[in-house]
Amino acid sequence: MKKITALLLLVSLGVMAQKATVSEEIQQLDTYGFGTPNPVPILTENPKIFPYFKFEGYSHTSQKKGWKVVKLENEYIEVYVLPEIGGKVWGAIEKSTGNEFLYRNEVVKFRNISMRGPWTSGGIEFNFGIIGHHPSTATPVDYKIMENKDGSVSCVVGNLDLPSRTYWQVEIRLEKDKAYFETNASWYNGTPLNQSYYNWMTGAAPATNDLEFFIPGNGYLEHDGTWKKWPIDDKGRNLAMYENNNFGPSKSYHIVGDYKNYFGGYYHDSNVGFGHLSPYEEMPGQKLWLWALSRSGGIWEDLLTDTDGQYIEFQAGRLFNQYFPGAENPVSQANFEPHVMDTWQELWFPIKQIGGMEAASEYGVLNIERKGDNATLGINALQAFDEMLQILINGEEVSTENLQMKPMQVFEKTFNCKDSDTLEVFLGADKLQYTSVNKTLLKRDFVYDPEIKASEVEKLFHEASEAMKYREYNLANEKLSALLALNPSHSRALILLAEAEFIKTRYNKALEHVNTVLQLDTYNPGANYMAGIAYWAQGDALNAIESLGWAARSIQYRSVAYAQMAEIYLHENNLKKAATYAKKALAFNTYNLNARQVLLVAYRKWNKADTFNKQLDKVLKISRINHFASFEEIHFKNGATAAILDNIHNEFGNETILELALTYLNLGQDETAMELLGLNSEDSKSKLFLAYASKGKDAKKSITLINQLAQTSPNFVFPYRRESIPVLEWAVSINNDWKFKYYLAQNYLAVGLKDKAKELLEQCGDTPDNDAFYKFRAKTLDSASYESKLKDYDTALELNNNYWKNWDDLILFYLENGKNEEATSLGKKAVKKFPGNYNVGLSYAKSLVSTSSYSKAISVLDGLNILPFEHASESKSIYNAAHIYLAKRYMDKNQFGKAIGLLEASKKWPENLGIGTPYNPDERLSNYLLGICSESMGKPNEAKAYLENVVNHKGSNVTGVNTLFTLLALDKLGRKKDKDILVPKIEKRVKENSNAALIWALYNKETESVKASEKVDSRMLEILKYCIGR
Repeated sequence: MKKITALLLLVSLGVMAQKATVSEEIQQLDTYGFGTPNPVPILTENPKIFPYFKFEGYSHTSQKKGWKVVKLENEYIEVYVLPEIGGKVWGAIEKSTGNEFLYRNEVVKFRNISMRGPWTSGGIEFNFGIIGHHPSTATPVDYKIMENKDGSVSCVVGNLDLPSRTYWQVEIRLEKDKAYFETNASWYNGTPLNQSYYNWMTGAAPATNDLEFFIPGNGYLEHDGTWKKWPIDDKGRNLAMYENNNFGPSKSYHIVGDYKNYFGGYYHDSNVGFGHLSPYEEMPGQKLWLWALSRSGGIWEDLLTDTDGQYIEFQAGRLFNQYFPGAENPVSQANFEPHVMDTWQELWFPIKQIGGMEAASEYGVLNIERKGDNATLGINALQAFDEMLQILINGEEVSTENLQMKPMQVFEKTFNCKDSDTLEVFLGADKLQYTSVNKTLLKRDFVYDPEIKASEVEKLFHEASEAMKYREYNLANEKLSALLALNPSHSRALILLAEAEFIKTRYNKALEHVNTVLQLDTYNPGANYMAGIAYWAQGDALNAIESLGWAARSIQYRSVAYAQMAEIYLHENNLKKAATYAKKALAFNTYNLNARQVLLVAYRKWNKADTFNKQLDKVLKISRINHFASFEEIHFKNGATAAILDNIHNEFGNETILELALTYLNLGQDETAMELLGLNSEDSKSKLFLAYASKGKDAKKSITLINQLAQTSPNFVFPYRRESIPVLEWAVSINNDWKFKYYLAQNYLAVGLKDKAKELLEQCGDTPDNDAFYKFRAKTLDSASYESKLKDYDTALELNNNYWKNWDDLILFYLENGKNEEATSLGKKAVKKFPGNYNVGLSYAKSLVSTSSYSKAISVLDGLNILPFEHASESKSIYNAAHIYLAKRYMDKNQFGKAIGLLEASKKWPENLGIGTPYNPDERLSNYLLGICSESMGKPNEAKAYLENVVNHKGSNVTGVNTLFTLLALDKLGRKKDKDILVPKIEKRVKENSNAALIWALYNKETESVKASEKVDSRMLEILKYCIGR
């Protein structure tokens, strides 16, 4: 763990006494950069995050690069923020010890890990939106620094999440006299619809063998919600000790079961630690992420840092776990409802000299260590206090004393206390307390009760609802259609289907579904709300207001319905009613920023300076970074429109401006919207809206803008909003340039209108002169012929043969379609054109294996230096196949010595392939073949040793193909008893699992019924048949 120098400490302590400061500077850091943005719309790969795009290029070597660093500092701690790298906290240091209580990675080493690719380790990463590292984790976000009236300092970071159109922000705040810092988060959904909900604040700390985790709970959840024991697992291992996790793959522990509000870790050798504190109801999620302690995890130490060592992540979340659908249990996802702002506060703090953490509050950290008949109490103060300390044993007071402490001072007291005694400690009335009797274990059940049977209708509705939350709208439609076939009048399903149709911009269909509900129940609030927003999307103000009025009768919809009524009245230029309904909305939700936006516009138009400024202050208190409020202030003061650009620092400033302009259009403030669109003169989407808005007033300008767009590159335009669909439909109707059809196809796909998108892409024919278009069409037209797709891939390569991914995509396309010779031929040319490109090299090696050129494949693999990427996990399987298939070729020639060398090599995990050796790798195939080789060479003892390695493999998956080798080895070794235990486990799974059926058929020599499949190709099947014949 790194230390800061004594001289720096002395200087800092002198200057910083009882003062907090914030500063901003450019620091030169060793940076392993990223680049090569992919212009192909991500809609076919990960539509959940469109309009974002991926980066494909990553550097093996570093260069110095200047990064903006914001530093917050007081007498006790330093906190560093990187607004140009996702707004993350870079690291935090406790001054008296130099302890990095948040791991600070001294290099910026981007690797292809996140949804868009680049990610770098350390500090605290703020994740919002949908599961995964948030899309702006490696790129600039909005930020502002503040010196607050109470003497504290803040750095606020935030960004627009493009797919959901929600805005998140985090205030990183340091008080002058505290040894912790706060992160005060807010997240606002200003859209009229539910959005997906995901938030985890991912802290990092150094990983060392002396680290013990203090995370209260009696179990942990896996990603699919499956519950397991914590901290002592089923095998008696104490998982809270870092070094005891030396088994299996990387770990994700979502610890649950206790109402305590703290967690963290402690390094016993260096006598320091780290912690996190937040009210349980705000941040119930407490996750521990550990890279595997084997080389499969250890390799990431080299991939992500240079000298700072391995790290762990302690993550705080708004939900119990980072949920992946799959298993049946009570855990699911949450909705982010319209016009809701969620806010929460977290404290991040250091610990020293007390041995651990058994209780924590904003006043300090408490630890108890019991040994024999003695107990030692340690308190590490996090702020100054003067309180009475009371110790009770078995309900009797044994000690009371006044305790005066300053931040980071440590108090220690040892006293008599037996292990069987009940110990309680109280600091002040409620400042900090501890009891040895755990009174906070929860009764909440995380285990699914199979006796509880949901009806098929309710099961389908739950699945549809979960799919909507996960942005899987097509799946939701399938589930809802199946449900309504069983129960055509299911109100909640009809309302949810209406929401799905609204997302697709099929407003008439949405109204059909909700009107069915309203014919059954005219006051249904959900149906009235959906009717209201659907009518307004069609421009029907009267019926929208009428329907929203009924929705407002329900407290669930009251604020959002009133706010939307206010927006409609403002659009219709009825300022008085707009203000009235905005105030009604705020009476039930003071955080409804949409309502406050209406008031700002109304007060500005009325020129009420005092009222306007009061509302402005309220908005900026709720939402520190608020571009609408900032622009209203500029507008009110008759400032230059372009001044708004000074507040926008994020990667996609053009999207921020466009979103702001669309907000004004929705409020009927067309002139203001046009001003903003004019700022985005180089942005294609803004030009489109400007052209559309001008068509009635200035037709010449409108046509000029459209003609300019026809000459502009279509790369990285990515239309996705529902508002842009009518704009693009108009553009297609007046200009025949293929680009407008391309844009509209993307927009249709983004909202779920796949058939319309396909039709437009087909209409473009061979006219486009853009390689990204052809690759996108080849991937989107999934039912097109092989020849048609090949033509598109070929055209893309012809148009741009200097982009390695065009070569790589065509190689992989050939392989997917069994055109192995063509893949190899193209791969050979690609590696010559792009020497050192491991993406192309790996695809070439894969093609060589497909054409049985195993020796050449091995040679190519030996020369690669792979950084993890999209299909880097394939590198080991390609490596295995090349060695094992070549070994089998030698075995067929009775050249067993050569085969043995290859089979032994197949068990290695070469780190140049971006992989590291895991615990307990499954080597049964290689070992069984080695046993055959040794037996054939007259070496029975060696053969037996290899067979014993096969049967001794510790794996729980009895349906894996390698289980066949266990059965065969047990037969050869004569271990009937062990075989009799295994066989029923396989037989039990035969009907439900294709692998189990394959194993059983082969083992019983029913080879005629066995066919090659995607999981077991013809060459592997040949090896399996060869083995059962020996």
